[in-house]
Amino acid sequence: MVSLAEGLFGVGILVSLGICILGLYSYRKWDEPGVLSFAIFTLLFGTSGIASGSVHFIVGDSWGEQVVWSLPAVLGLGLWCLPWALFSLQYSGRYTRLSRRTFGYLFLPYLLFASGIIFQIVLPLETAVLGLIIGGLSAIYIFGLVALGIGIILLMTAEYSHLSLRAGVLLSVAPATTTVGFNTANALSTPLALSEAYLLTFGIPAIALTVALFQYGIFTATPAVGTIGEREIAREIDDLVFVVDDQQRIIKINEATTETLDIDQDAVQGEQLQTQLPYSLEALGKAESITLETPDGTRRYDSQVSSVTDQHGRGLGSLVSLHDVTEHELREQRLTVLNRVLRHNLRNKVEVVKSHAEVLDAQHENGHATTIVDTADTIAELGHRARTIDQFVSHSKSSTAVDLVEVVEATWAVVDPESADLTVSFDLPESATVETNREALKAALESSLDNAATYADTTVEVVVTKQRDEYEVTIADNGPGIPSGELASLDAGTETALEHGTGLGLWQLKWAVMTIGGDLEFETTEGTTVHFTVPDEHRHPA
Repeated sequence: MVSLAEGLFGVGILVSLGICILGLYSYRKWDEPGVLSFAIFTLLFGTSGIASGSVHFIVGDSWGEQVVWSLPAVLGLGLWCLPWALFSLQYSGRYTRLSRRTFGYLFLPYLLFASGIIFQIVLPLETAVLGLIIGGLSAIYIFGLVALGIGIILLMTAEYSHLSLRAGVLLSVAPATTTVGFNTANALSTPLALSEAYLLTFGIPAIALTVALFQYGIFTATPAVGTIGEREIAREIDDLVFVVDDQQRIIKINEATTETLDIDQDAVQGEQLQTQLPYSLEALGKAESITLETPDGTRRYDSQVSSVTDQHGRGLGSLVSLHDVTEHELREQRLTVLNRVLRHNLRNKVEVVKSHAEVLDAQHENGHATTIVDTADTIAELGHRARTIDQFVSHSKSSTAVDLVEVVEATWAVVDPESADLTVSFDLPESATVETNREALKAALESSLDNAATYADTTVEVVVTKQRDEYEVTIADNGPGIPSGELASLDAGTETALEHGTGLGLWQLKWAVMTIGGDLEFETTEGTTVHFTVPDEHRHPA
């Protein structure tokens, strides 16, 4: 008749077989970092459990002073500790590729461990101490791999919010329980206690690994992407990055720094920051931009300095980031110069053209002078649009309290063509106060109202409605509608040879609505209807 102790050993063997099946299933089911190492670990782990239970049935409870089933468990630990550590490194993204040389270094202690056993068997007793030393060092290495894997798994699952710390704890249960289990077994004496220790040693890990795989989905959201992503950010970013200690000595630089400044990471490590940058840390933190001489010439950089602290908030050093703004500053300079020329010179030149054309028209009434005057007016209007856009874009962050109704009425008074054939209707609240960019709001209204007044056949409708914490402005006319080509150009965000607008009016409207943070829509089925919203920045701060 089978005793309870023997039954528990039989159950333990089946549980260990289940652990092997978990490993095979994981390898076939998922293709994530660390799956292969995890499969090898579980296969070796489960195999050691099967071997431990089988040896008990063959030999008995003990062998000398050792519990017989703990011996295969110890040998199994020496085998699965390496794939366990590799799994933790790959799963966390710290070491996703393993070269043959690195694997050889990691496997070297196993050769030392085997050498230690040979020394103890072959050499005389007085020289066997060498084998004990080698064996002791190998044991430290093996248990170190187990501890390393547990530490990395717990750290990663605690660091990334999309992973469960419970999953990390469950993964760590397998190696930790086995290590405790076979050491505890040697202090037991009764067959039932030994069988219970065996079953718990491999049963608890089986349950923990199953829950980690299927309930917490450890291979559906691995932390490797976060670790690898952080490295890629540092590698791919174009900014020059210096990490310095509290003595302003260079600890690390990124690849962009080595390539841009033509310096070597190892050569500058430990040097003072000012040996590479002609600025102190204080100056870098205060300056809006700095100038650096590089192999490609003089460049301008926006400098940012941030503190590097530990988990207790103690300052360890600083991170210096330099963003190349050379092209940006040159573009700003060009725009400033062109805008100044546009603002001060274009209007004057247009007035000269118009005055001479009017003289010609008085002398030769052939229509050519009228065309010149109309064209000059169009050029002047383009200049006006450009100046308006510049005004609200350059003050895009400024906002003030504005009565939307008041601005609508004032803007219509400016653009009203005073045509007797035009019927205009307003549906406005008594007041509609919002905090927004006044210049951008005026520009949006000017563009849309001017378009309606210019192209309407007979009617224009202006409606302002309250929409929760914002207002919607609707301006409709019964004209021919905005051409689809102009709207396509607006949606594309660029002017092309095939799709281009006739002026800056629609661009002014689009950029103005974007500046106030609103939404813009067009309807052109029957005439043109413009809808745009005016958010209240007081209730929706940026």
